[in-house]
Amino acid sequence: MNPFSKNKRLGVGKNGKGFNEEYWVEIYGTGLDVDGSYNAKEHASYLHSLFKLMEIPVYRIADFGFGKGILLREFVRAFSPVKVYAVDASKDAFEELKKKDWVRKSDKYHIYNQNLETFELAKLEKTPVELGICNSVLQYLPDSKIPDVLERLAKYCNYLYFTVPTNIDYADMKSEMKFVDPYAFSRPKKKYKKWISRDFEIVGYNLLQSKWLGDKGFKEDFFRN
Repeated sequence: MNPFSKNKRLGVGKNGKGFNEEYWVEIYGTGLDVDGSYNAKEHASYLHSLFKLMEIPVYRIADFGFGKGILLREFVRAFSPVKVYAVDASKDAFEELKKKDWVRKSDKYHIYNQNLETFELAKLEKTPVELGICNSVLQYLPDSKIPDVLERLAKYCNYLYFTVPTNIDYADMKSEMKFVDPYAFSRPKKKYKKWISRDFEIVGYNLLQSKWLGDKGFKEDFFRN
């Protein structure tokens, strides 16, 4: 069967492979050079300080593509949410997260092994979480699926801590670190910004505000684009 058929396309990389142990070793390695892993605590501290400054409380968090769970763990430590939703297409990542003591010993975690292309959770659309995380995930989704995924994320969370490497980023990583990600689509910044602008505004470094939030949230017009 063609690995790029409609059904096989979901929850796999550009190369048609799933996110199993081979992916984590090949792409993450030790994690010492991966942004959002070795410096996860700094990311969480930065955002917690920003939300405190803006007087925006965070009671619930959702992580869309939690991977190794390192960034999620630090966000939970920083914000102390009462409920956490986490979804990832990788069976390996799903099983590993369930084993973590900080997850296993708490009843606030709701973990799903699903791909973002088809993941739906009606309760989040009815009552969005205050903060979502989508860290370096969209580059693995095909073009045709991204608009729908972004619309769902904008409905599911008021704010989204978001990163995605562009074609320029990948060129830099190849030049400086000899790093190539065969699972990822390499796309220009303009393309991502066009997709994002329909449902989100950029209100800070790595931070998007859902347009479904209306007039609430960040007020300063200068920083909303």
